[in-house]
Amino acid sequence: MPRSDDTWCSMRRHHSFLVIILLLLAAAVMRVWDANPAMAQTQSIGAWKVDSDPGLDGSSPSWQSILPVFVATTAQQVTPPMGGGTVERVAVRAVHWEDRLYVMLEWVDSTTDLVTDRPESFTDAAAIQFPAVAASTVPAICMGQADQAVNIWQWRHDQQQELPSLPEDGYVDLYPSDDDSFYPAREAGNPLAQEERRPVRNLVAGGFGTLTSSHAADLIGSGIHAGGRWMVVFSRPFTPKGPLQPEFTSDTPVDVAFAIWDGSKGERDGMKSVSSFTQLNITPEDPPRRAVPALGDWPEYKPPNAMLGYVGLFVAVVLVVGALIWSMTRSEPDAEEPTD
Repeated sequence: MPRSDDTWCSMRRHHSFLVIILLLLAAAVMRVWDANPAMAQTQSIGAWKVDSDPGLDGSSPSWQSILPVFVATTAQQVTPPMGGGTVERVAVRAVHWEDRLYVMLEWVDSTTDLVTDRPESFTDAAAIQFPAVAASTVPAICMGQADQAVNIWQWRHDQQQELPSLPEDGYVDLYPSDDDSFYPAREAGNPLAQEERRPVRNLVAGGFGTLTSSHAADLIGSGIHAGGRWMVVFSRPFTPKGPLQPEFTSDTPVDVAFAIWDGSKGERDGMKSVSSFTQLNITPEDPPRRAVPALGDWPEYKPPNAMLGYVGLFVAVVLVVGALIWSMTRSEPDAEEPTD
């Protein structure tokens, strides 16, 4: 009679082996597609030392030659209004010069949305979020919490534009009083209602509904749209001038998260693309650079370790094919032994 127990055990071993090979194949495919689900928890962003002012033009060769770190983003699903997620990833580059940090965000967006003169019009925007204290534990991803505040740097395209000039035959009917008491939004401190327009805002928050503007004017920034993508640069001295803002040092990594709004897709407020927290490290090393600046080929190129994924994929495919052939030959039932 056939040895059914031995055959069953052999088939189970074959199936277990195939499961392992398939898992390796899935891991290799995810590496090739840059789809590591734990990427935000495992990666870090280096803020490299440069010898000259990198400036606020993210399209310049000095910025574009630096290899970026790609950070995955998803729709915001923590608090209403939920949604967004039209931007799948953002390329992050960071450098420092003369005790000043520069962070550049780059993402794909075919349109430039700057007009917010109607209820259904929204602007393109981007933000960087830090814990209020660099060495603190990671706060809640949306606006922090009461005992763990956050510092948010936000850039808005509409605030970067100059106010339209009045035609020669135009007329403005001014309000009879210029006292802030007659302008509730301005009196309440709404940064969008202030007379001074700035492309970047320095904000602090300690939970939902607590977002306020910091009066420290040490944050600068600018955005440029070219080649179907935005390049936005933020910059601030290592030592902040206001409270609830982290100090940057080479001794202490600081957690950082990112958010992107695509105005043409109706994204505003909580409807946005957000990342998980990752770490930013101030380093004295020179930035890793490409021989040729990345202008024109973003986002097709991958981080330098993508080749490992292709090699792993090839090896996994060979192993799977070999395992299937071996399994089919080994799982055939044994011939029945002759009986007397």
